[in-house]
Amino acid sequence: KAFRPSICILICTSLSGTLEMALPPSISVELVHNFSLIHDDIEDNDKVRRHKPTLWTIWGIPKAIITGNSILVLGNKILNKMLDNGSSKNDLYKSQKILTESYLKMMEGQFLDISFEKERKISEDKYLKMISLKTGALIECSVILGAIASKANLNNESYKRISSFGKNIGLLFQIRDDLLGVWGTDKTGKPVGADIKRKKKSLPIILTLNSSNISASKKVNQIMLKQRLSKQDVVDVMDVMSTLKIKEKCENISKKYQNNIEKIVSKLPIEKERKVIFNEISEFLIKREN
Repeated sequence: KAFRPSICILICTSLSGTLEMALPPSISVELVHNFSLIHDDIEDNDKVRRHKPTLWTIWGIPKAIITGNSILVLGNKILNKMLDNGSSKNDLYKSQKILTESYLKMMEGQFLDISFEKERKISEDKYLKMISLKTGALIECSVILGAIASKANLNNESYKRISSFGKNIGLLFQIRDDLLGVWGTDKTGKPVGADIKRKKKSLPIILTLNSSNISASKKVNQIMLKQRLSKQDVVDVMDVMSTLKIKEKCENISKKYQNNIEKIVSKLPIEKERKVIFNEISEFLIKREN
C-alpha cells in the first residue's frame, strides 16, 4: 500500500522540502514496516497476505526470520542517506532515535496483541493503547521524519501537532482495518468474518464482549472459547454484532479520530491547498476497502 512512505513524503513536501529530501526516511519506514509484516505473519501463523502466500510459507520460518531482520537493518542503514540531501548530523541522529523508539513501540504493541489472545476481556482503552503502539507508532514516526527531513524551522508546538496528526491517523487506520477484518470485501483479500474465525481480539469483538447486553456478550464469549470456530459460529457472532450495532459503534469511533485529524490539520503550518489533501487522506482512510 506504501501508505507510510507516502505520508512521510507528503509531510516533507508540504513543509517546503523536496521529494529527494523525503526519500531516505520514507524508504526507511517502509522497510521497517515490511520487516514487521514478515515477522507478524510467522507469529500469527498467517499463510496469505494481500492474496499472496506469506514469505515463511515459501522459504520456511528460519529464512523468513533472517530476511525480516536483514530488512530492518537496511531500514536503519538507508536513513544515513539523509546526509546526502542536506540534513545535518543532528537531524540524522534525531531521526535514527525516533525510528528506533518507534519500532520498539511497534514490537511492544505486537506483544500486547498476542497476549490479548489469552485474555477473556479487554477494555477499549487497553485496546487503543495496543494499536497506538502496534500500528500508530510507525505512522507517527513517518510524519515526524518527514518533518525533520524538510529542514523546516518548526517550533516544539508544531512538532507536537505533527506527531498528534500521525498518532490519530494511525488509530484511524487500524480501526478501519478492524472493521474490514469482520465486514470485509473482495478487495481486502479477507472473507467476511475473517477476524472472528481467527478469534482475533479486534475492536468489534472487544465492543461485543464488553456490551451491557449480558446475554449477548456471554453468548459470544462462549463461542470464542471454542478451540476452532465453524462457519455457523462466525454467523452467530455476526448476528449478535448486528443486534448490538457494533459496526455503527466502530464507525462512530472512527469518526471521532477523523474529527481530531481535521482539527489538527487546521493548525498545521502548511498552505491551505495542502490542508485539503490532508483532510482527503482522513476521508479516504475512513472509507477505504483494502
